Amino acid sequence: MTSKPNVANTFSQAATCYKQHDVVQRQTASRLHELMHKQDIAAPLKGPLLDIGCGPGTDFSAFSQVDQVTGVDIAPGMLAQLRANFPRYQTLQCDVQNLTLSDDCTANVYSNLALQWCDDLPKAISQLNRVLLPSGNCFIATVVDGSLPELKALGFRVNRFLSMPKVMSAFGVVSGANLQVATGEPCASEQSLVSQNWLIKHAKVEKVTVHFDSLKSLLYSIKGVGASASSDSEAGEALTKSQWRQRQKLSEGLRTTEGIPLTYHIAIIHAEKLATKA
Repeated sequence: MTSKPNVANTFSQAATCYKQHDVVQRQTASRLHELMHKQDIAAPLKGPLLDIGCGPGTDFSAFSQVDQVTGVDIAPGMLAQLRANFPRYQTLQCDVQNLTLSDDCTANVYSNLALQWCDDLPKAISQLNRVLLPSGNCFIATVVDGSLPELKALGFRVNRFLSMPKVMSAFGVVSGANLQVATGEPCASEQSLVSQNWLIKHAKVEKVTVHFDSLKSLLYSIKGVGASASSDSEAGEALTKSQWRQRQKLSEGLRTTEGIPLTYHIAIIHAEKLATKA
């Protein structure tokens, strides 16, 4: 995976124009907010909230009892943009795998398309559990395998994402085979999705398709989710003009009335920290 300093620099440089390309991020944010509203009706979300990999910020004003938001990101440029967009939010520059926060310091954790950057997802999930208060809520959207098939069809080699069972194993859930992956169906058994530290209240892989006007804008957009694409036949070397024109022509063959499609498989998870270990 790309080194953390390089990732931080890349996102800092892109901070001011990030919103122009975060098409899939907006869709998954909407899905996470649906989950949060469902929980808010059952038991109001309240207290502090950590936004992990916050980017330029998310509006949580719909949750009136969330009284403090702290944006956590490794990119100082993103945090500067967050402060401009949401002056009342607090900010913290650090890596989710090594959170510089005390134990049991927040009631809610939110992370939208950030955890796929982690080199060690179990360590990151362990950190989230550590900083959450007992019975605290964790809402996560992260990219999983099966994503970006269109790029493969265009002759690009795409980096690999974790499978849903691997993601669930980071929560200590070993019965990942019960998950209905990429169908939009819920977990086969909520009873089986209890680990030593977590109650998994919701876990699905959902297919999200976004569309772009051009291959160039499509390729630019994937950088924001930790994806990269290189030529499948030229050992990652830069494409020649002829090779680029060929891929543009192939991408036009995929175009629909909405644009050139790009499909993601997104794990949508709501987990609750157990008040006492199972």
